Amino acid sequence: MLKRRTLAAALLATPTLARAQNWAPTQPVRVIIPFPPGGTMDPVVRIVQEIMTRELGQPIVVDHKPGGATVVGTTEAFRAPADGHTTIMVANSFAANVTLRPTTPYSGLRDFAPVVMATVVPHVLAVHPSVARDFNGFLEAGRRPGAGLSFGSYGIGTSNHLGGEQLRETARLNATHVPYLNPAQAHNDLIGGRLQFMLANLPDMIQPAQIGQVRPVAISAPARVRELPDTPTMAELGFPVVLSDSWFGLVARSNVPAPARARLEAAWVAALNRPEVRGRLEEMGFTVLAYGSDRFGQEIARYTETYAEVIRANNIRVE
Repeated sequence: MLKRRTLAAALLATPTLARAQNWAPTQPVRVIIPFPPGGTMDPVVRIVQEIMTRELGQPIVVDHKPGGATVVGTTEAFRAPADGHTTIMVANSFAANVTLRPTTPYSGLRDFAPVVMATVVPHVLAVHPSVARDFNGFLEAGRRPGAGLSFGSYGIGTSNHLGGEQLRETARLNATHVPYLNPAQAHNDLIGGRLQFMLANLPDMIQPAQIGQVRPVAISAPARVRELPDTPTMAELGFPVVLSDSWFGLVARSNVPAPARARLEAAWVAALNRPEVRGRLEEMGFTVLAYGSDRFGQEIARYTETYAEVIRANNIRVE
């Protein structure tokens, strides 16, 4: 069992903003994105790229290193010089991989330090209209003996897979997981009725919900969202423990000098809090967090612990 105090201690050895003025980059600052170009993570970096370049006095260079469920890109960041000129944008998989992939060349908790938790996208519990009209109907359908419901995800160990398993367990549903390599295919199969439900990224479900192709019966977010104001939160429905969303944040090698990490943190937090940046990201369906390193460390610990429990309880393995 992962202990919150142990994780927090490993992740909260972070710099203070008071030291941020003691370092300036002397070459371009690389932001590794461990996914292919054109993915959901790209805008989070691209929108602040010019602002960060002006603030730091050096170009911000985006470097895509996809593969191995983010292990390829994270290994690249681990092997780069620990001088502050290489960072990596990570997601929920960073926390899940601690348990799913314990033999990586690096230790996510020991070898990397949080810089900023940038954004989050809530997940919508979307069901095919033939299944139910609301959450109570969904529970009734899913608890029926021999119901045989199928729920999709973006792959084994992804955030909506782990959220779906947590929902299945806590709500006592009769449901089977179906992993997809292509999120668009999962969405199409949900709309076509080949899947009965899934926890999907909010932006992807707004239009299908508006035209009646799916029914949004719950949202995994702290509060209701303006895009789907009639959709209750998991907490409202009595399931506050269900943790399902897609977040993006920046980490650096833990042995990068503290002043360098502090300067990067301050620059990122300031850029994300600019009204024009918030506005553009919110238009795309992101919730801007702009959490500094301390809060981000606490969140990584929370997700790592929750994911470990779900992975072990459901004997989830990756090849």
